[in-house]
Amino acid sequence: MKRSLLSVLIGFMALQLFAVTHQTSVYSKEDLIKVLVLSGKNNHEWQKTTPLLIRIFSDSKRFNVSVTERPDTLSYTSLKKYQLVISNWNTWPDNQIRMSRQWEDDFERYVSEGGGVLTFHAGASSFYDWEAYHRIGIGRWGKETRHGPRTKGHVYGFDQNHPVTRGLGDFYVMDEIWEKSDIYPGSTPIGSVSAKDEKDGHLIDFPAVFVGQNGKGRCFFTALGHDERALLNSGLQTLLLRAGEWCAGKEVTIEVPDNLMIRKDNLKDRFTWHQTDTTLTLKNHSEMVWQFNYNDRFGKSYFHPLNVGRSTLSCVSPPDHPWHLGLWFSWKFINGVNYWEYLKNFSSSETGFKSEGITVIDRKKITINSDFSSVIHLNLLYHPIDGKTVLAEERSFHISTPLVDGSYYIDEDHLFKALEDSVLLDRTPIKGEPGGQSWGGYSGLSIRFNEDFTAPEIISPADSAGLGKGTWLYMGFNDLTGRRAGMLILNRPEYTPKSARWYVINDPQVPFYYFSPAVLFDHNILLKKGETLHLKYRIWMLPRSVTKRILQEKQDQYLNQ
Repeated sequence: MKRSLLSVLIGFMALQLFAVTHQTSVYSKEDLIKVLVLSGKNNHEWQKTTPLLIRIFSDSKRFNVSVTERPDTLSYTSLKKYQLVISNWNTWPDNQIRMSRQWEDDFERYVSEGGGVLTFHAGASSFYDWEAYHRIGIGRWGKETRHGPRTKGHVYGFDQNHPVTRGLGDFYVMDEIWEKSDIYPGSTPIGSVSAKDEKDGHLIDFPAVFVGQNGKGRCFFTALGHDERALLNSGLQTLLLRAGEWCAGKEVTIEVPDNLMIRKDNLKDRFTWHQTDTTLTLKNHSEMVWQFNYNDRFGKSYFHPLNVGRSTLSCVSPPDHPWHLGLWFSWKFINGVNYWEYLKNFSSSETGFKSEGITVIDRKKITINSDFSSVIHLNLLYHPIDGKTVLAEERSFHISTPLVDGSYYIDEDHLFKALEDSVLLDRTPIKGEPGGQSWGGYSGLSIRFNEDFTAPEIISPADSAGLGKGTWLYMGFNDLTGRRAGMLILNRPEYTPKSARWYVINDPQVPFYYFSPAVLFDHNILLKKGETLHLKYRIWMLPRSVTKRILQEKQDQYLNQ
């Protein structure tokens, strides 16, 4: 049975994902912009994109979002409850269909009196005989419009005098790029897109971001946003959120993310420390270099963001796996108790996220140095949610001083000690074992990479893109702005159990980029009371492209240190 849109929305909203990128300040309930999303019919996958739209706008903490699957029931009175209407709805291919005269008059009146309208991609491809709707929606599929396969588009040329795009730099997006959209005459372009047509190789280069004015009403259209993959792009999300504020007649307060902000690159490094009860952050001017997080709603300590050369490497709590936390360490099962995934009834912003197994910071010590290196010591205890402690850990991080090129490393040291007579560290079975799964074997140190990344590259000592037992593994990408960056994880062989193996997920279509020196991949580990397990790693954040020789030199330096 197919799930209703309502159940999908509930599933997404229950996650209450932590909005790091776009949340700029705390808004009172009265300050929230009331948004109505039109949904329920579209020649695109609205069943997937509407829940994602709701999450994007809700997580910004700036908008109060409602949705209707029956736009035909709206009236002037119902529309006036909202300051912004977002259309993820169209009538295509029934282009000549019309609403009632009263409906059309009510909609035009709503806009002319100051109601904002935001449309994207095919959201305004409706009512081709109703000229006012084209004027309000700005862009639609036309007689000359065409597109090739989904490809990487360069979004550029933002109007630095318009509130929506002021301060926003170029970015790349995987999208269905429209050529020759049917744009209403007189609409104002504030951004363009260029891409290479995969069919015949010719260059597509057209304005793709527009604004318009209808009486007192502000309107926005972008040809971008074909599917979930495109809407997950943080550059496009920034554009939509800022446009939403502007269309609603408000001051644009959603900040441009650091990695998209136009700035002078000749500024000398100026590092500063920022510390709270739950974070330690190193900044370069106003931009984060890295942030360590602990004792927050996610229940584990983790690094996010990890930035290098203005590229954000990490991703925190994505919708597909909300327990993926940037760069983090977690066991899967300890004595059969799950410490990895979250319990469904512990996913609200009030209670925080919890698992069957709890990881507690018993003691911590943070040392920050004048050379902008730091050392973090943690004493951790592991226990079932209602049980006694079974495992203790002494964990330390040494984060190096950033080098001139922006690169830096984290040395991790994990010393585990069994407190029960028998402590079984285990994982989901792998293929060939009873109940084995193709996705079995993961555990331990992990990195979930930024969903904006494209062009993934894997380098290992054996030139293998799959699983292996090499001493190091690198994943590199193009970031949102086209820059190259990646992460290298190094093992110390004397602290690597025979059960360890690299675990890699490399799926550009989702997108889903992940890897781990999975400590339990080949088999579980049983510790008797008092026995210890010692693990050591070095993690390099590296800008630009790298070679296998450079990576091997990093490993040699680590081993000879």
